[in-house]
Amino acid sequence: MRKIFFLNSCREWGGGEKWTFETAQELAERGYEVVVGSVKESELFQRAKAAGLETKAVSVKNSLSVLNPVKLFSFVNYLRDETIEVLFMNLSQDLKFGGIVGKIAGVERIIYRRGLAIPIRDRFYTRFLLNNCITDIIANSYTIKKTILQNTANWLNENKIKVIYNGIKIKEIEDKINYQSNIRKEFNIKADTLLIASIGRLNKQKGHYYLIKAVKLIKKEIENFKVLIIGKGDLEFELKKQVEDLGLSDYVIFTGFREDVFTILHQIDFLVHTALWEGCPNIILETMAMATPIVATGIPSVSEIMIDKETGYLTESENVEDIAKMVIKMIRNFDKKQFGQKARELIEREFDFKEKLNQLEKLIEENNY
Repeated sequence: MRKIFFLNSCREWGGGEKWTFETAQELAERGYEVVVGSVKESELFQRAKAAGLETKAVSVKNSLSVLNPVKLFSFVNYLRDETIEVLFMNLSQDLKFGGIVGKIAGVERIIYRRGLAIPIRDRFYTRFLLNNCITDIIANSYTIKKTILQNTANWLNENKIKVIYNGIKIKEIEDKINYQSNIRKEFNIKADTLLIASIGRLNKQKGHYYLIKAVKLIKKEIENFKVLIIGKGDLEFELKKQVEDLGLSDYVIFTGFREDVFTILHQIDFLVHTALWEGCPNIILETMAMATPIVATGIPSVSEIMIDKETGYLTESENVEDIAKMVIKMIRNFDKKQFGQKARELIEREFDFKEKLNQLEKLIEENNY
């Protein structure tokens, strides 16, 4: 079996790190020799180590790391000594460093996985890396593939890009539900109060600003509801001030970061996701797997995995009035549980984790996916 190295220098825990960890675990269980390389203090490194995976501390501080000859050739020698045959990367800074060292070391398969719905800049070194160093590009949605080609279509071979969606481990999600937990009791929310959640980092991308403005419109028609904003981020202070300034403190609760997301998804009435852009959002897939209804902005990557009016409601991005309208519509829909059930069936049919790993394994082994 091939020896695979996952290079991910992100210190924080996000979708790319979750994919790296779960994919490394599954491939190791299938008999591959797997090494996870990350910053020693990162959540990914610690989780991989705790799971019994082989780890290597790697410091790729920025794109200029490739210009450090000591760091560069030290890693080249490591890849050669360990006979690494497949190298995975998720971040642009890892692409620049890993692409070069992988090429010099003679790594057979150098794979760049992209989940960021932002076009790649057309620069000389990007052309060199993608054309001469990277053997395969994985996009986690067709939306991502389209953004990759936006600035590269005239020089990048489209066949180099393979679309493999994020996979979901339904049983593992269900096993993490704490049925003894009571989120309503924790936050003093009455049993008859409709409970909505928004889950994600508190940053511009997730569009909380528009959700909070929508809450002001929603409360004009619906009184008995609460919105849990779950997560932390750079905009936390600003968003809390927005809630206070709009007089919404009785309707919006900031919970901070939570480890029990699946337990919360099990207890809420529905999720609202107001992101401005996404790759293949795990929170949408996980919520669908939990058979929990969703109101989400119909950005390309979300409309690619959700079916409007069948697995939930899609709303216009950055449109406060439309977000409010669709949330109210979901509140008043007494058959909303049917959305959740159809969403669950879609996940079982199209987004099974092991099936996505089968596609990845085929790519690794055959190069004719």
